[in-house]
Amino acid sequence: MMSRWLAKVGILAGLCCAASPLLAADELAQGQILVADRKLRDPHFAGSVVVLITYDDEGAVGLILNRKTETPVTKILGSVKEAEGRKDLAFEGGPVETQSILALTRSREKLNGMQHLFGDVYAILSEGPLKKTLATGVGSNLLRFYMGYAGWGPGQLDAEVDAGAWHIVKGDANAVFDPDPDSLWERLNRQSSMSLASVHDRGAQPALRSLMPSSSMPAISRP
Repeated sequence: MMSRWLAKVGILAGLCCAASPLLAADELAQGQILVADRKLRDPHFAGSVVVLITYDDEGAVGLILNRKTETPVTKILGSVKEAEGRKDLAFEGGPVETQSILALTRSREKLNGMQHLFGDVYAILSEGPLKKTLATGVGSNLLRFYMGYAGWGPGQLDAEVDAGAWHIVKGDANAVFDPDPDSLWERLNRQSSMSLASVHDRGAQPALRSLMPSSSMPAISRP
């Protein structure tokens, strides 16, 4: 089961690169956080907060941080022994490949099989660090699982930001692992005068489409 669950995770390892510590707050890059504009009505992304997992010339991939589901983590992890007894729920990571799973964690050290995103936030990419992290009994304040992801084709996300669909916030672990994700979007919008980049609003909001090819899927299949 575990080998199937992790079968496609190596693709993410090939796509990701370490985020630069010199990023401007309003620059699109791996690890940055997107906050949907209040006027954005696309049902897939309205009211959403997204952390970018990859961003390059081939497009972008992100995970929606503020949509907790009613699906227990134990259900999506199947027979993974180290997950037994967990009480936390999985998140809806996005509308693409909803049968896939990706995990984010906070860690003081980078283990083999983890991809650094920013600060102490990592994506778990292989069986070893997954089991080791689960075995510590770490809670959802330090480890979260996402079903599916959000994807953009080349230049698509840039166009949406230019059109005012998204505000960009510098990567923040406290936002990724916020204890009250349901109110995260509203709080980030209220703080816009201090933390959100100014974006020129051209009036029309673009249609948000998930165009990332399945061959670039940065996630792993369910058991």
